[in-house]
Amino acid sequence: MTLLPLLLALGTAQSHDLDDAFRQAARDHQVPLPLLQALGWEATRWDQGAHTPWQGWGVMDLMEGQRDPGIEHAARLLDVSPDLLIHDATWNIQGGAALLAWHAQAANGGVLPDDEDIEAWWDALRAFSRSDDPSWQATYASSIYRIVQDGFEAQTAWGPYAVAPVVVDSSVFEPVFPPPPTDYAGAYQFISASSSNYSDYSRSGSDIRYVIVHTVQGSYSGCISWFQNSTAAVSAHYVVRSSDGQITQMVWEEDVGWHAGNWEYNLASIGIEHEGYVESPGEWYTDAMYASSAALVADIVSRTSVSADRTHILGHYEVPGATHTDPGSGWDWDYYMSLIDGGGGGTGTLLGVVADQDIYHGERIVGASVWLDSGGSTSSGSDGSWSFSDLPYDTYTVFAEADGYQRGSCTKEITSSSDHWCSIALMPDDDPPFDTGDPPVDDTGDPPDPTDDTAVPDIPVPPGVHTRMDLSGSGCGCASGPRVPGAGLFLGLLGLLGLRRRR
Repeated sequence: MTLLPLLLALGTAQSHDLDDAFRQAARDHQVPLPLLQALGWEATRWDQGAHTPWQGWGVMDLMEGQRDPGIEHAARLLDVSPDLLIHDATWNIQGGAALLAWHAQAANGGVLPDDEDIEAWWDALRAFSRSDDPSWQATYASSIYRIVQDGFEAQTAWGPYAVAPVVVDSSVFEPVFPPPPTDYAGAYQFISASSSNYSDYSRSGSDIRYVIVHTVQGSYSGCISWFQNSTAAVSAHYVVRSSDGQITQMVWEEDVGWHAGNWEYNLASIGIEHEGYVESPGEWYTDAMYASSAALVADIVSRTSVSADRTHILGHYEVPGATHTDPGSGWDWDYYMSLIDGGGGGTGTLLGVVADQDIYHGERIVGASVWLDSGGSTSSGSDGSWSFSDLPYDTYTVFAEADGYQRGSCTKEITSSSDHWCSIALMPDDDPPFDTGDPPVDDTGDPPDPTDDTAVPDIPVPPGVHTRMDLSGSGCGCASGPRVPGAGLFLGLLGLLGLRRRR
């Protein structure tokens, strides 16, 4: 045994003080304390008893196998048995700190960044995403920094534990890009599950008769990464985050997710995974999660053959032949169903970018005036982004205007407590307005002069890109479905780009 483990065995290994364990690990490995704490909070809410479907263990959700954050890798760095990291919170936190330091050095030419400079640890955080997808790694790292910036707390086995907000340089956050289209307007993003984990179908709304409610038995980010893993043999259509109800779609509704443990129900259902653990409903089943999930289900009901009743909106445990218990006795079905009947209720955030001619590729317009039809105004920031928060569920039109450009607008319905995108492309003043197909009005009896700008009415630019829709123990560690070979890589790339496959 090396000196570090010996000192730990004599000192903090017997401590039940979570704060001491984090501080000791941060000092020993010279890593930023807030980042280490945030990694544990995001993964398990600091629960040493956690065991996830992707074979993660303990506070830091350290995984078995070759992928980091790996429990075997951490054990080698600490020169201890992996069993210590599984069963002892102090060792588990030490393992997370050792891995964070190792990846920081690997990304910085063998030099450990200053632990006071938390923005310099971006590349190290990406390793904890459990994914090889660079886009998702960046999204995950950005989410950890946002957790640090907002502050966080949880009820733990050691009692309540809270971490105060820390100022983070905004330049470290992932650039704001409009997301690709999704089936549900309230989804934040589409990240395709591996094509090995679902069946490529062409279902219509009439084919879908059930919604199956699941609990991940793990974190939001862990579940997204797991569905991307071709060995998982499992997927659901949507994943819902606990803290704010953010929704990621991972399988198109027309395709069959492998989530129910019953093939007939897979064929006729949409699966929704909810971040958290059946054993800790009070910590994970938040009002934001309930409201966001209920709004999603209400939308599904409006577009499919699902009836808004408990015969067709089921827990995983209610699927015939089910061996799983999620979402468990702590799931408040009466509250959830009342929210579905009311369309979800609550408030959400509207955000987007203002860009020159193309919301995806156009140059961002800084300082554009942005306002809501219902009142309220702001301006686009240094990256062209803007946002309006705490908006009651409703449909809103957003207008934008900037010098040298025609006015533009977009319309979006707020359906959940998470973010809703409504980006706006502005056309230069010297471009002709969007052609509606109607000839310009001319009361003189003479044909309009094509060189006369006044002959063309001031027609607003059409709205921005809108979302598309035409129509284990528990959670995401379960699957039932055939592995269907096909154009997996190509279709996966299309999914990442948010493009529909043509049938």
